Amino acid sequence: MSLKDAITGDPEKVFLRSDDFAESVTYYPHVGFGESSSSRSITAVVIRNQEVALSPDGGEAIVASFEVHVSNNATTGISSSEVDTGGDQIGLASRIGGTVKRRSIIQMTEHDTGMLVLTCQ
Repeated sequence: MSLKDAITGDPEKVFLRSDDFAESVTYYPHVGFGESSSSRSITAVVIRNQEVALSPDGGEAIVASFEVHVSNNATTGISSSEVDTGGDQIGLASRIGGTVKRRSIIQMTEHDTGMLVLTCQ
């Protein structure tokens, strides 16, 4: 078995161990009008960033940005086929141990058969 087979066969054991760097977050899929909402707890590696954003009046603001790595799996993570950028949200804290807030998934920056990398704000 190659390293690629081992990683794609079980990415949760390789990357998403909560004993190491992963944490529990909540995934909120977008639902249409009249549909019941659902959510699920998943394990993710969250990289917390701060970016400078320019406002229309020429000012600057610090905006929190999150890179979220999850399993490409509809049960233990998020399937690439179900991601709705701009509609789906992930509940996470801006600081570890802080207050959890829902953040919009704005982009899927990378994906393969094992993992997804999502940008949230």
